[in-house]
Amino acid sequence: NAGRAAAEAIERRYSDRFQNERTCRMVILLGKGNNGGDGLVIARVLLEKYPGLSVTLLFCMGHTLSPLAQLNLDRLEKISGWKSANATETDLPVLFGDSVFILDGIFGTGFHGQLPEPLVPILRAANASPAVRIALDIPTGVNGDNGLSDPDAFRAEYTCAFAAYKPAHFLKSSRYLCGETERLSIGIPDDILNA
Repeated sequence: NAGRAAAEAIERRYSDRFQNERTCRMVILLGKGNNGGDGLVIARVLLEKYPGLSVTLLFCMGHTLSPLAQLNLDRLEKISGWKSANATETDLPVLFGDSVFILDGIFGTGFHGQLPEPLVPILRAANASPAVRIALDIPTGVNGDNGLSDPDAFRAEYTCAFAAYKPAHFLKSSRYLCGETERLSIGIPDDILNA
């Protein structure tokens, strides 16, 4: 539900960028968990609607995924229009420089402490890109509960907040890293969210 809601929100917000799908390139930064799984759902939904879209999956933390993320990768493998890349073997400035969108699906709300060292050059190159940067739930490198962030945290222009806003979306220390944040419904009833 989260991935589908985000795909619809991205398409709605940036509809002009999808008009010429042949020149629209997207890189999705993948972690191992459910945030990466949401990125895979976004890839599938957008490629089904825009078969000319070019999507590169950048596996930032290896190819071993959570069961749910792996299920979504298996579903994506039935669709063409995407390729995978290894972060350590890819010319990141070229990849990001040629992209229209960079989606951050590495950590989401699961981040605390410092970024793992292998992620630093990836996020630095992403942040230096002219591409539109979109975070899924919380930018990687930002603690969703207290707003503390790593110096190399992902700097989003737009963040898709799943189900509810998190403190980091509003705290002065982190809201600038989230950019404009939109809360997306993912099917959780309001009485549960408000409990």
